[in-house]
Amino acid sequence: MLFDWFSSEKPNVYLGSIAVVNDSNLSKIESFFSITGNSLQDHIHQKLEEIFCLERISSIQEPKKSDVGLDVVIVSLHGGDAFSINFGTVGLPIFWRPKIKLVSRLYNLKQNKTIKMFSVSKSVTWGEFIAKQFSLKGLFRWSPLYHKEDMEILLYQACFELIDRMRKAI
Repeated sequence: MLFDWFSSEKPNVYLGSIAVVNDSNLSKIESFFSITGNSLQDHIHQKLEEIFCLERISSIQEPKKSDVGLDVVIVSLHGGDAFSINFGTVGLPIFWRPKIKLVSRLYNLKQNKTIKMFSVSKSVTWGEFIAKQFSLKGLFRWSPLYHKEDMEILLYQACFELIDRMRKAI
């Protein structure tokens, strides 16, 4: 019918799965030198659950034709650090900035067909990273350079951009 698009209903969005899958080589190196390890992943997973507080797919009996599922996965989570390895008179600096990369998938629940996939990466700027390295905290290292709260800020920024992209796509 010509006027079907006037009467089309807005899709309901339901939460499928949320996960933190962080298996890059940098993550393995970081976990060796860092004490945060899985506690950071667990904390960020919890925050991700709070951000995407949608009704679960498992709670609906019969999905409508327009209902949409959402899966969100953090595929990269790096806390950021810098140090050097010395070989006598020669030193090798090693550093990485804090980074979060999210990937999401929107899919039709009735057909289980992917509508669109999205990917967002957020990291601390080089200026902010260098400034933190040369701060009192960075020079004396009485605690980790980047705390969970610092990583939450990156998570919120990435999620905001991800939601904005999804909103514009549908």
